[in-house]
Amino acid sequence: MKIVEIGNVELLDILDDMVDLFHHKYTPAQTNNLIGDPNDNAQDWVSDEYRDKIIAMGTDHDGYPENARSYALKPDHYKGNDPQYRKDFMEFDERLKTELGINTNALSQYYPPDGFIGWHNNANAKGYNLIFTWSETGDGWFKYIDENGEQVTVKDKKGWSCKAGYFGDYIDDQVCYHAAWTGCWRMTHSFVVSNDKDFWLDCIEHIEGE
Repeated sequence: MKIVEIGNVELLDILDDMVDLFHHKYTPAQTNNLIGDPNDNAQDWVSDEYRDKIIAMGTDHDGYPENARSYALKPDHYKGNDPQYRKDFMEFDERLKTELGINTNALSQYYPPDGFIGWHNNANAKGYNLIFTWSETGDGWFKYIDENGEQVTVKDKKGWSCKAGYFGDYIDDQVCYHAAWTGCWRMTHSFVVSNDKDFWLDCIEHIEGE
């Protein structure tokens, strides 16, 4: 997993427009589908004990997270009555994908305080990824198990940040177990670039503004 500094001004403008939309204009907590049970204890699903349980499952773990707490931002999950919502989301999505030259938005989620995504490994969705995260105050983290089997904690920072990584499968033996938690409002947009490492590296350079 690589931490990527976002230096591309055009890209930052697009991302900031997303904050204006979903943290200020719209209220996903009132209009969008909530993924997960609001009464679940987040710490149970991001704990070391649960991590070890998922890892011990081996290939019986299908790659999907078993539990999370967030609001899905994609238009299919919008239950409000403003027709502009779909148009706004699709415009943002297309602008971002065009800027980066990619075509697959894997995830767009809005996490409330004490929101989370439990330990999992994405073995069902192999590929090189770009993960853009916005945090209201920086109170949150992303944890993953690196290639040496060590747990790494990446603390959120206020505003936008980007992580780039490869989520493999059980065949190539490069699965990446990971989880996230937040104590403040947090937004994540995750994109599968492709299985082309060189193109993924080019995307990273573009994000950095080089």
